[in-house]
Amino acid sequence: MSGRRVVALALVAAGAAGCSSTGAPVRAAPPSVAPSATIRTYAGGGHACVTPRLSSQRRSKGLVSVGRHPSAVVVVWLPELGQHPCRAALVRGDAATARRLAEDVMKAPKFPSGAFNCPNDSGMGARLYFGHGSTADLVELGLGGCRGMSAPGRSSREMTGRLARDLAPIAPYPWNRHLGL
Repeated sequence: MSGRRVVALALVAAGAAGCSSTGAPVRAAPPSVAPSATIRTYAGGGHACVTPRLSSQRRSKGLVSVGRHPSAVVVVWLPELGQHPCRAALVRGDAATARRLAEDVMKAPKFPSGAFNCPNDSGMGARLYFGHGSTADLVELGLGGCRGMSAPGRSSREMTGRLARDLAPIAPYPWNRHLGL
């Protein structure tokens, strides 16, 4: 078989196996302050600590990604449903921290497909904004349940132990206890 035919067959096989290429980073403006968290009361008498969440109805185009050589990182730590006090927090990281976290994101495997039961999903998470000049690349983390990384319009990656270890130095309490270290 010719070299071109072997490469073409390999690409077709990879596509059939469900491989997903890395998508372009999702751009977003990092906030200058932590978003408001509020206590929502439900009809049955329950209460939950909530913050506005990002959502996307767009079809996924590639995996979550981050551009190379970010100059800084802004992390918005999102509260869990029963957190007291009900608040979000904002932490800034330097270029070295941003590069280490970006590398962790890009090396993380694709989240497996299928149905999952994530019973310990408390809603706690983080939004990472990787600075590149006047804009930033957005990655959202779920710190409970199945612990994944997402971005609007992108397929998810698994949150790795390496990413959790590299996030720990800039994680305030109570988020630091959810990094599994």
